[in-house]
Amino acid sequence: MAAVKILSSPSKEYYFSNDVMDINNSSDDDSDSIFSIQTSSSASSFTRTNSHLANYRYENNRRYQSYREGNWLLPNDEQEQDRMQIVDTMLSLLLDGELHLSPLSHPRRILDVGTGTGVWASDMAYKFPNTRVIGTDLSPIQVATPDNCTFEIEDADDNWLYPPNYFSMVHTRNLLGGITNWKRFFDETYRSLHPNGWLELHESPYKIYSNNPAYTDIPLMRTVTLFSDISARLGRVCGEEVFGFKALMEAAGFVDVTETRYRLPIGTWPDSTNEKEIGRYNLLNCLDGIEGFALAIVGQGENIDPQEMMDEARKDILNKRARLYTTFIILRGRKPAACEVLPAQR
Repeated sequence: MAAVKILSSPSKEYYFSNDVMDINNSSDDDSDSIFSIQTSSSASSFTRTNSHLANYRYENNRRYQSYREGNWLLPNDEQEQDRMQIVDTMLSLLLDGELHLSPLSHPRRILDVGTGTGVWASDMAYKFPNTRVIGTDLSPIQVATPDNCTFEIEDADDNWLYPPNYFSMVHTRNLLGGITNWKRFFDETYRSLHPNGWLELHESPYKIYSNNPAYTDIPLMRTVTLFSDISARLGRVCGEEVFGFKALMEAAGFVDVTETRYRLPIGTWPDSTNEKEIGRYNLLNCLDGIEGFALAIVGQGENIDPQEMMDEARKDILNKRARLYTTFIILRGRKPAACEVLPAQR
């Protein structure tokens, strides 16, 4: 079957076909279509790293970072990078192609914390060719980039080495599960931003919701909740705690803090054409990502059969009747100007 090219980036090209996967003889009315993906890789580039960082750890035929082992529970291999690219495309659809919501005028330096494949950082470097963009991550898996974009292997949980008043913007995308002390993170971010600089978080809590009251306790929900609970026990919250971040940002000193929430359907059950398209990508994201969740749960000592967990969860993901969705939140806050009179001071 011929495939249609729908995305091209400096690192990968994606092709979706219209093949339908039949799960346990489910009908097209109740289960969603799956799409085939072909990818082409390109070389990565990064700085401030050593060759030993690429001596990855392998478990259950998946690859994990070796630097600060255990600080991130999910894989970093090609399969995971493909999933991350799907998420980037989904969020581009959600935000009408916008990379950020914060007002930026001639930014000097931008920091992307937990940059992953580095696609967002690279895109920002293309958008602002006179801006220095830095992406940091635990894994050296970044894509080729323009000259004004560099990558550094850093743990955002450490004390930041950047000088005060250095960045025009600090950005995160899907960093939940990677930070042990968010209060300290916001304090470090505030210190590193110059006056009138912006912090912008793009985060999706690890929680599954349903628009159908008959589907409030299903295997997929239990799997994701268990993963979130395990991560929290390790000191790395990744669930609905994100809804308390607005207060933490304000406590750190940020002003003009806003919180915007979005619904990300899983599958094509919504009526809206745009939500259907977003749902197709989120379907792929969930189908591919559930393996990393199951393997992480087993790796933390839970006595479960990972294959059975994945099979049951994927049936739920493909069930249109469940009307499942996840949430996505954008938090923005500005560091006030030095001479600015804040509301509490008036």
